[in-house]
Amino acid sequence: MDIFKTGKMTLQWTVVAFILYGEIIITLLLLLPWIRPGVWRRIFNSRLVQSLNHFTNVAQYSTIVVLLLLFIDAIREVRKYSDIDTSMEIRRVAETDATVHMRLFRAQRNLYISGFTLLLFLVIARIVRLILRSAHLAASAEASLRQAESANKTAKRLMEAEGPDTIVGELTKQMEDLQKKLKTAETDRDAMKEQAENLQKEYNRVSDELHSKIGETSDKKAD
Repeated sequence: MDIFKTGKMTLQWTVVAFILYGEIIITLLLLLPWIRPGVWRRIFNSRLVQSLNHFTNVAQYSTIVVLLLLFIDAIREVRKYSDIDTSMEIRRVAETDATVHMRLFRAQRNLYISGFTLLLFLVIARIVRLILRSAHLAASAEASLRQAESANKTAKRLMEAEGPDTIVGELTKQMEDLQKKLKTAETDRDAMKEQAENLQKEYNRVSDELHSKIGETSDKKAD
């Protein structure tokens, strides 16, 4: 029996269809709002998943290559039977026309199946990366919060142990150091200001002498 005259799918496209159904289920599970990223992170970092990580990487790349080849083949089939369907508009043969339309339908169906399977494969990979990144950011934020709380508790214990006089003494010392630095900066500023004034005076003197020399030279030339 001609496979194109029946509604049955070949073995390879049946496998691709089941992969598509599985990807839809996985996508829905990954998008469930009540499963937190930390749960997925623990699952992805479990020993079982880590032990299968190498094999899953090989399977991922192999699956992408196979799906891409099937997608390209489906595009070729669609273009092939579309051209045949256009050429048959001139001469209508009922049985041949039905066969061509059936093959065109199957080619289009295979194109959609392979295209959506490939697309969902890439979408799942992207969602997993975003979930892991979100879980990492949440863990970092939680660690920073714990560190800040620990530093706050340590500061409170030091204040209670050393007393307010010690804290005031440290603040006073810091103020004295800042005042010394301020005085040094003011001294440097005054020195630079005085140096700038001296340079300005010297510049004015040299400029006056230069003008006087130029004037004398002009008078001599006039004579």
